[in-house]
Amino acid sequence: MKKPSDTLIAIAKIGDLVTQTLDTSEILSQVVAITANIMKVDVCSIYLYERDENALVLEATIGLKHDAVGHVHISFGEGITGRAAKQGRIVAVKDVTQDKRHKYIPMTGEEEYRSILSVPLRFQDEVIGVINVQTKEPRTFEKHERHLLKTIAHQVSGSLRNARLYERVLSAKRELEQTQERLVQSEKMAALGRLATTLSHELRNPLAGLKGASQLLLKKTDELDERKQYVNLILDEVERLGRIVEDLFHFARPRVLRYEMVDANKIINDVLLLNTHDQVLMNITVRKRLSKLPMIMADSDKFKQVVVNIILNAMDAMSEGGELIVSSGVIRNEPEGKDIATFQFRDTGYGIPEDVMGHIFEPFYTTKPRGVGLGLSVCKAIIEEHCGRISISTNNTTGDSTGIVVTIEIPINNPQKVLTK
Repeated sequence: MKKPSDTLIAIAKIGDLVTQTLDTSEILSQVVAITANIMKVDVCSIYLYERDENALVLEATIGLKHDAVGHVHISFGEGITGRAAKQGRIVAVKDVTQDKRHKYIPMTGEEEYRSILSVPLRFQDEVIGVINVQTKEPRTFEKHERHLLKTIAHQVSGSLRNARLYERVLSAKRELEQTQERLVQSEKMAALGRLATTLSHELRNPLAGLKGASQLLLKKTDELDERKQYVNLILDEVERLGRIVEDLFHFARPRVLRYEMVDANKIINDVLLLNTHDQVLMNITVRKRLSKLPMIMADSDKFKQVVVNIILNAMDAMSEGGELIVSSGVIRNEPEGKDIATFQFRDTGYGIPEDVMGHIFEPFYTTKPRGVGLGLSVCKAIIEEHCGRISISTNNTTGDSTGIVVTIEIPINNPQKVLTK
C-alpha cells in the first residue's frame, strides 16, 4: 500500500458515506469495510467509549467474529486498544505475541492475528473511541499507513459527532412533540371533564322525573293495553340514558375506590349469569376457563362495572351469534416480584378495524350508532386505578381476524393500595 492517492480515496469514500446517511451503525460498518480494503489488512474494528462503564465497546468489525459486536467491553487502559485510548496516541505493534501489553479476547477470535495498529478517535481533546487494524502476518506499519489511519480516524470522529448530534436533535424533537401532545390532551381532558360534570348534573334530575313518571304510568296501564309496550320502551331508554350519565359522572369525577379482598371469578360468574337469557336469545355460546385464583385487592363494584362493559360489548359484536371464551389465571412478574391476576374475554364478533384500534380507549370515541364512547375509557381508568392494565387485540386463534381479545392484568396484592372497609 504505497500509492499516495490512498489517503484521498479513503477521505472521498468516507465523505460520500457521511453525505448519504447519519445512521451511526451504518457509518461504522461501511468505514471498517472501506479501511480494510484500502489498507489491505485482515481486520478493521471500531470501539466506542462508554463513559458510564469507563470502557470501550466493540461497535463494528470486519475480520473478527460479528456476534462479538456489542458484547466486547475493554476497560480504559486495558490491552493495546485500551492503552491507545487512555494515552490518546497511536500504538503500533509488529508482533503482539512479543508484547506484554496485549490481551487476547477469545470472544473476538483474534488469536490468529499478529500485528495491530490502534488509533484513538478524538473530538477536540476528548477520546470517543478507537479504530484498529490487524494482520495475520507480523507487519511493521509504516509512517504513511499510520498517517492514513489517523486521517480516517479524524474523519470518523467528526462524522460520529455529527451523527450523534443529529440523533440528539431528533430525540429532543420527539420529546417536545410528545410533551406538546400530552399538554393538548391534558387541556382537552380538563375541558371534557368540565363538560361532563355539567351534563351529568343537568341530566340527572330530568331523567329521575321521567323514570318516576314512567313507572307510575306503567302501574296504571292495563296488561292488555298496547300502550304498555311504549311505556316499557321509555323505561328502557331512560335506563340507558342513566347509564350514560353515570359514565359521564365517573369520567368527570371518578370516586375514591374502596379496596377489599374480592373473588374475581365469582364476580365474572355473576355477570355471566345475569346475561344468560340474552345470550340464549342471541345464540351466543359462553365457555368459561376460570382457573383457581387467590383473592385480589380490588373495588368490587368497579371491577364488576368493567366486566359488565366488556361482556356487553362482546355480545353487541355478536348480534348474529358466536362464542365468548372467558378465562382467568395467574402469571408471575419476576422483575417486580409480583403475582398478577389475568382475565381474558375472547369473542368471535365482527372485530375492530385497524384504523379504529388506536382510538378505542379515547373518551367519546365510538363507532356505535347508539354509543357515547365512554365505556372503554372508564374501564381503562378503573383498571389503571388498580395499578393494572387493559389491552385489546385481534382474535387470531381461528386463523382469521374475526373478533377481539380483551386482556386485563391486576396485581393480586398491591402494596400501594390501602385496604378500606
